[in-house]
Amino acid sequence: MISNELDIEPFRARLRAHGRVQVPGFLQDQAALRLHDCLRDEVPWETAQRTDAELAPGLLRSPSPGSGEDTAALQAAAERARNGFEFYFDRYRMIDARRDGLHPELVLHAVVDFLNSPPFLQFARHLTGDPAIRMVSAIAVRYRHGHFLRSHSDHASNEDRAYAYVINLSREWLPDWGGLLQFLDPAERRVVDTFVPLWNSLSLFRVPQPHVVSLVAPWAGSPRYSITGWFRRG
Repeated sequence: MISNELDIEPFRARLRAHGRVQVPGFLQDQAALRLHDCLRDEVPWETAQRTDAELAPGLLRSPSPGSGEDTAALQAAAERARNGFEFYFDRYRMIDARRDGLHPELVLHAVVDFLNSPPFLQFARHLTGDPAIRMVSAIAVRYRHGHFLRSHSDHASNEDRAYAYVINLSREWLPDWGGLLQFLDPAERRVVDTFVPLWNSLSLFRVPQPHVVSLVAPWAGSPRYSITGWFRRG
């Protein structure tokens, strides 16, 4: 599934030096196209927002774009975001679905198996220089107009997350559409680096680091699709 033409050594050095890197042309072309089509046409999305926020009735599924339900939920999330950490986007929990045998027709199940196969785990250990990585978590994510993820570091007390990754699967994404992965200084007052979700690229960064996904603009020409998660030690 990884591109046969990929030379990871320069990216390995950059990751070691800066704690983050974006690798273009990560997957084989046909694999990237197949995953994009699956995310666009086949995934039964659900809404994701902060776990301690009160979900409105019916919002376990993803509301129809532009519907009153969708607009009201986004407005409520935006109000909460003024006072602290908040997020709002669509997701498909790939690990849970694979474990529970849900939607067996989706190619995403094969992706879960691939990410946790011995060859990929060895690739992850070599790329990061961390021999303790033993598993890879994964969710599919779709950001539509108005979706966002406020500042956070990805630290989790119940998981040993070594690196966060994003496989970007949005075609012809433009920077002024938003949905940018932006890294912040320790005080979270200044953007110090930005990754545009370039088609078929891997964004990878050491955990913890403060970062955001900027608001997707109303003029964005398509949703922002990705597969994301963590390289974990435990």
